[in-house]
Amino acid sequence: MTMGNLIDKLDAIAMYDGPWKPLKDEVPLLKERVAELRGREERLDNMLIVALVGGSGVGKSTLLNAIAGDQIAKTSEFRPCTNVPTVYHPPGSTVDLGEWTGVSRSALENLIIIDTPDSDSIVGENREKVVQVLSKCDLIAICASPEKYLDEATWSLLRPLCDERTFVCIETKAESEKSKAQEGEPRSVREDWNKRLSDQGFKVDDYFRVSALHTLERKITGATSEDEYDFARFETFLQEELDKERIARVKRSNALGLLNKAIDTLRDRVCVKKDELLALQKKLEQCEGEICASSMDAIRDRLFSDPHLWNFAMARETALRSKGIILTLFRVLQSLSDLPGRFARLFSWGGREGVGRKAASVLADKEPFSHDILAAAHEIKSVYDLKHSEMSSAFAKAGFETARIKPSFEDFAQSLNSALEKLLRGPARNRLIASSRKLTSWLVTILLDAPVLAFIVFAGYKTVQNYFTLPSLPGVFFLHSMAVLAIILCSELFLVSVTVRALAWSARRRTLKDFRSEFGSGQKALSNHLAALEDTIEVLTSLDALSVPK
Repeated sequence: MTMGNLIDKLDAIAMYDGPWKPLKDEVPLLKERVAELRGREERLDNMLIVALVGGSGVGKSTLLNAIAGDQIAKTSEFRPCTNVPTVYHPPGSTVDLGEWTGVSRSALENLIIIDTPDSDSIVGENREKVVQVLSKCDLIAICASPEKYLDEATWSLLRPLCDERTFVCIETKAESEKSKAQEGEPRSVREDWNKRLSDQGFKVDDYFRVSALHTLERKITGATSEDEYDFARFETFLQEELDKERIARVKRSNALGLLNKAIDTLRDRVCVKKDELLALQKKLEQCEGEICASSMDAIRDRLFSDPHLWNFAMARETALRSKGIILTLFRVLQSLSDLPGRFARLFSWGGREGVGRKAASVLADKEPFSHDILAAAHEIKSVYDLKHSEMSSAFAKAGFETARIKPSFEDFAQSLNSALEKLLRGPARNRLIASSRKLTSWLVTILLDAPVLAFIVFAGYKTVQNYFTLPSLPGVFFLHSMAVLAIILCSELFLVSVTVRALAWSARRRTLKDFRSEFGSGQKALSNHLAALEDTIEVLTSLDALSVPK
């Protein structure tokens, strides 16, 4: 993955505006990092900016003058004299100087060298100017004398940049070491300085031990000097080694270091809590399961535990398709049995019976679907509120702004509505229709009507026969015939009623099986909580997957 792609992914993470406070608190700093990385990515082919940084009196300005071969920066051996950064740059180069002092005479075509105010200055403005220079520079030359190489004021400014900049160390007063050696003291601080820097996490690319003052005097007067130590190698480093190719490597290394540091910092602060969020996700899934299970129990009690609802719906579908003698009588009886319900609806009665009949009307696709009828039972709302309160406490403990995660019972009720409507007006109603069509088919109608028609034909035949051959039939014959006909009709109607109930029972059982296997699979009781948590975990997962190229 290229650096540009990584910056884009960090930028996407910086766009996070969710309710999780640990990540949200990191967004402002992350946006600053992304802006800085964008700027560094754009400047990969530009000139290298070198900052001379160190405490007061270590010889930074003298070193800059030695590089330039002229007194371009004020110097003082006893007190700070650089209050404004001095920028030594090639003619024609473009650099944002602000109110800094610019000197356009450098022969180093690829370098801009900035002499900074003293990093140990007690003047707050001077330290702020040093920070400004450090934010723009690519390479930091840490300048120090044997007396001030462990200056904590300087290290406190450089320590946050140890993985973001390239460093070199410069002993600017090597002659002081020589004089100390004559007094029996250590000749160089190089070993101790490097060890201290390594312990602090700094990686130093090179180390130069120079005598800036002797070099400056030699360049100004033209005299020879043997006490310049590594200055010739330092000039070679500036003039030849820091070519365009190495400058590009330095800048890329700095940008990758900054990128890696931004990613690692973010991981250390937020990704360590990913396991906590995953545990919270499991708890949320458990709560959602309990809410859905409670909702399923409540709906099952309303729709599946009462056979009357399904008997009523099956009888209605059968009555609508009735034909023949028996089924027509069944339809008449069904209409008569529905009269109490009609009166109940007329006078706003009905209670549970009213709910059953309304639900049956939904099964028959006669009335609009409403969660007031089926889904929004009081027990569902009670369990929902309890679990919502429990999860809100858990989310607040995990660092979420619960005020931004509003209750979503209306969405859950609507989700239940849709699932119920799909079930009742889909498979359930199709089964009722299919069963009623089988029961009211012409074959079944003929079989049901055959006994009645046979008896009527037989009674008619006997009546006609006795009328022409024998004395008229006694009245008891007609009485017995009516009784037998009534018995046949009642038996047939009872058989139809039992069949309707059996078909309703079968439809109810099969629909209940569908209900148990499919209902709740797509229901999200705490959808707002789930969305906030999944978005946060997705960001952390994408952050974990980032890998900075070498």
